Amino acid sequence: MTADTPFIEALRRIEVPGWPAGQRGAALDRFLTTGMPSTRLEAWKHTSLEALERLVLHSPNALAGESVCPDIAAYPGHALMFQNGQLSCHGTYLAKQIAGTLNHLADTQPVHRYLGKVADDTALASLNLALWQDGARVYLPADEHVSLPIFALYGAAEAEAMLYPRTLAVLEHGAEATLVEHYLGQTGQPYWQDAVTEIVLEDGARLTHLKVIEEGAAASHTSLTAVRLGRDSEYRALHIGLDGALVRHEITVDMAGPGATTQINAFDLADGHRHADLHLRVNHRAPSGTSRIAYRGMADDHGRAVFDGHVVVDRAAQQTDARQSCRGLLLSAKAEIDAMPRLEIYADDVKCGHGASIGNLDRDALFYLQSRGIDLALARRMLMQGFAAEVLGLVEHTHLRDWLMPRLLAAMARSTVPEPMP
Repeated sequence: MTADTPFIEALRRIEVPGWPAGQRGAALDRFLTTGMPSTRLEAWKHTSLEALERLVLHSPNALAGESVCPDIAAYPGHALMFQNGQLSCHGTYLAKQIAGTLNHLADTQPVHRYLGKVADDTALASLNLALWQDGARVYLPADEHVSLPIFALYGAAEAEAMLYPRTLAVLEHGAEATLVEHYLGQTGQPYWQDAVTEIVLEDGARLTHLKVIEEGAAASHTSLTAVRLGRDSEYRALHIGLDGALVRHEITVDMAGPGATTQINAFDLADGHRHADLHLRVNHRAPSGTSRIAYRGMADDHGRAVFDGHVVVDRAAQQTDARQSCRGLLLSAKAEIDAMPRLEIYADDVKCGHGASIGNLDRDALFYLQSRGIDLALARRMLMQGFAAEVLGLVEHTHLRDWLMPRLLAAMARSTVPEPMP
């Protein structure tokens, strides 16, 4: 995949609606100039894409009539479902102007104003901007409140396909919603999803955002979530990484308005030979902002989890309150967790702190549970569930427990075979 041909050919195959055509060409030129990220870059030193570059990937074929469409009833809210880069089915009852697809709404004002304007021009973001085919567009006018979650499902069912999901969410002042992105692998063969999500919250808007990654066992997933916050707006996010051979998710939050609040909770499970990399950058640029970051990572077998949390407090961001908590749990002597919480502070009237710890399952707790007649595998699972529960508060708030927890527990069940620790 090192040659330019697959990307140029993919761009030729896209039927662009009007104005994005020029934007796509310029974005592809930027990507071809820089190429794929490598471990020589500081931000990528823990994650190599060499295995991905060796694959012979192609644009997905047209959606077949018999393509599998997951049961919409399984999603407790408004749903837009994309498969192999195209809309496959929907169960949304929202007005089209609130929740629809980028392909159909490309000429609307929010898309013109914000598409490609919130995310940075990184190599993979530029590639997505060049080659996206469709994705969810959520737009809430001022003071609009949507009580049920809005789901955007991005399924992948074709081996060796390269997919570029794009999501754009714009909430005007005072609006409130819950957005759930679900990346679901429907094949065990290799493929690549390179996703970009752009979110704009105007003054006083509030968004709860869940991103659940359940790619196929041989899949690669790279994604960028870019958020811009206005005055007194609130962004609450939950990242759940459960499957995929390689998963790299980057979240950047621009806290541009005074009094903005960011809460990012994250859980990654790196079992087998999985590689899970979560990069966060929260930039406090205005006074009286609050940010909370809580990461919990588990690594089992030969898995590796990476967390890089970078909080920047600009000189103008006085009275900032920023906290990070990072904890890792090693379930195998061969597993690895790299934790790098960081603070970069240029203001003098702030309350900032961070902490990180990595350890094993508590032997005394395991012994206690076994002494009460609980077998070792179940005891391990109980402690793992308690560890993950520390960052799952948003699940209760959004009433999505019945939808999410079975997925989380099924993934944890893969990592309950005891292995002696050193």
